Amino acid sequence: MNSTDTSKNALLSENRRLRGRVAELESLAHELREMQQALRTSEERYRSVFENTGTATVIIENDMTISMTNAKFEALTGYSREEIKGRMKWPEFVVPEDAERMRTYHIQRRKDRNMAPTEYECRVQNRFGEVKDMHVNIDMISGTLQSVASFMDITAFKQAEAALIESERKLSKLMGNLPGMAYRCAADDSRHLHFVSAGSKWLTEYPPYELIDGGGITLMDLIHPDDRQRVKEQIQSLISAGRPFQLEYRIITASGRTKWVWEEGVGVVSEAGEIIGIEGFISDISEHKKEELQLRKENIRLKTSIQERYKFGDIIGKNPAMQAVYERIAKAATSDANVIIYGESGTGKELVARQIHRLSDNRDRPFVPVNCSAIPETLFESEFFGYKKGAFTGAGADKPGYFDLAADGTLFLDELGEVGLSAQVKLLRVLEGGGYTPVGGQEIRKVHARIVSATNRDLKEDLKTGRVREDFFYRIHIIPITLPPLRERKDDLPLLIEHFLTMYSKNEEIPKMDGKMLAQLYNYEWPGNVRELQNVLQRYITLKTLDFMTRSVAGEKAVDISVGIDDVGDGESLSHIMDRVEKQVIMQSLEKNRWHRNRTAGELHIDRKTLLRKIKKLGLG
Repeated sequence: MNSTDTSKNALLSENRRLRGRVAELESLAHELREMQQALRTSEERYRSVFENTGTATVIIENDMTISMTNAKFEALTGYSREEIKGRMKWPEFVVPEDAERMRTYHIQRRKDRNMAPTEYECRVQNRFGEVKDMHVNIDMISGTLQSVASFMDITAFKQAEAALIESERKLSKLMGNLPGMAYRCAADDSRHLHFVSAGSKWLTEYPPYELIDGGGITLMDLIHPDDRQRVKEQIQSLISAGRPFQLEYRIITASGRTKWVWEEGVGVVSEAGEIIGIEGFISDISEHKKEELQLRKENIRLKTSIQERYKFGDIIGKNPAMQAVYERIAKAATSDANVIIYGESGTGKELVARQIHRLSDNRDRPFVPVNCSAIPETLFESEFFGYKKGAFTGAGADKPGYFDLAADGTLFLDELGEVGLSAQVKLLRVLEGGGYTPVGGQEIRKVHARIVSATNRDLKEDLKTGRVREDFFYRIHIIPITLPPLRERKDDLPLLIEHFLTMYSKNEEIPKMDGKMLAQLYNYEWPGNVRELQNVLQRYITLKTLDFMTRSVAGEKAVDISVGIDDVGDGESLSHIMDRVEKQVIMQSLEKNRWHRNRTAGELHIDRKTLLRKIKKLGLG
């Protein structure tokens, strides 16, 4: 084969190779066009998804520049796309307090995408300075240093959450400050507690965690054993009927104390109409119950003790002032507070003290009377606090003091106004709960004794002059009772005269008194009060004559009564005679004062209301 043929064959071979290469290039060009078309389609689809994702979305470059943003992000920030793309960095939109955290996440994410969270919350601010709470979802784009982030506005949610937290805080504070315990419990027989407020500690002395699920103590466990069945039956009856309930009962606290409580509750009903629980509130009514029980006891005592209004125990009198004294005695008897009885000598202060003790809950305990004026200051401690054997010469054995003798009973301190300042300090320590130490002893004794005091002095005046300590005064002057002198309640004379004559006559016939004698008794001023009247009448029973011993009966206000011994009928009662005498006394006084009621009442030492009542009773008006 010549060289010409060789060249021709080479050209043909090269031509075929070139044609094949052209075909390959055309095929590649076709594939490239298809790939470009697919890429354009994919990009359009991606942009469409990016734009319509429903959230504000951006692509963040390695240097934190935002390279792509959608319309939602524009609306969120208030900046246009042209202002953002390639010009603004992501931290510029974050509030300063959160910006450093965002930068840290950005760097960590590019080192290891697992080092930074893909979801978190932060706050962004728009160009107008408005701050909004955002939930951010961010992750790396595979094979790049870019990240794509989407933002959901949760401002309203955060506000609602904050409002809920604040509401729960206020509710928790309210529940904690309520004077009782709010609860939710099961509707079973044991009433297992699912929730209790902080007030459980104050009410039951159990902290909430010991009462709610798993604590082992149910609501029924707290109720006093004697009240459980009644409470259970009442609640079941009302809850089953779909009605709320209200009831009172006793509970036993963690320390074993008994409290009266008031419970209000209602059944919790499911959508199916089943009772699935009980919600309610329990409050302490112990003080209210105590007052109620005191009132009940007081009423019972008043009904049983004041059978007739002219007599209260050993105390005689129907004068309005004495009726007020009776009421005060009844009230004092229901309390443990210290009592101070004011009154002149002979008005019956010890009788009042004994009646208070007789009506009290400690009536079976000792009543110990002490005449304070008869105790020398040097013997005060040994008499009141007792002494130990060998404490001083002559102390051959232990001797209890007045406080020991009156333990759980009543200690009556008569003539309290005569106690000196030094003794007041010693008594004050006991009254304030500090106890006392017997002379020669070391142990401190503390006994409970009701203190009832009496005096004929004006302690308020003694307080001003410094004769009585202020702290001592306010310790003993809690319930004051003032007894009126006999001259201010002469309308009680008939009752008192009949009482003492009957008492001293024993089983003998009561001697009769003529009108002149009764007038003498009525006109006398009675400086020694009821005790003096008692002595006068006792002497009369023995000597058959009135002997006042102190001074003459006659005076400028004396009334001449014309009732003589011959006017007294056989078998006529003293009460009837006294009524006649009283009628004549009042009539003469009215005529003397020209029927001026106020002057007549003043002359007779009675108040105007009493005078008007007697005028009506005796048929004088």
